[in-house]
Amino acid sequence: MKDIKGSLQDKIVFIKLKSGDSDAFAFFYDKYVKNIYRFVLIKVSDKRVAEDITQEVFLKTWQHLVDKRNIKSFPAFIFRIARNTVIDHYRRSDRQELPLEYAPEEDKDSGTIITDLDKSIDMDVLLKEIRNLKSEYQEVLLLRYVEDLSIDDVSQIMQKEKNNIRVLTHRALSRLKKNIAKN
Repeated sequence: MKDIKGSLQDKIVFIKLKSGDSDAFAFFYDKYVKNIYRFVLIKVSDKRVAEDITQEVFLKTWQHLVDKRNIKSFPAFIFRIARNTVIDHYRRSDRQELPLEYAPEEDKDSGTIITDLDKSIDMDVLLKEIRNLKSEYQEVLLLRYVEDLSIDDVSQIMQKEKNNIRVLTHRALSRLKKNIAKN
């Protein structure tokens, strides 16, 4: 049972999931659908497109599970599928840059990035400055602080070494602090 992080219940459900149990898949769907939708919505800025992509992510996830692919971390696995599906969406639509837009109103307080900066910073200013960062910085901040994923998971999602993710996170936060200080 060392192949997935999380609670004992998650591990048991994950074992059932790997054997093709649709009830286990429903459990993980319920657990991750809001997070995946929020991640996709921030990337595409269109609720209808985000819903379609989210459904596509779960279909791809199910297909990978049916194909018996080895998965070490379900959160890293599904967010990587989500990231790649968003990239595919932009390739199909010929858009070069992945925008970071506002999350739904009820999700604005879900991140902890503001605690790494100054608690007096307005969330709208913070989100505006994050959107001004290069897409790699936006993505690492979103995954680490909004989705609250571990360095290991972010490293798997972005397909970079853990040390690179740490450096990337540090640089992104430094750039963000510098940009906010200018205002």
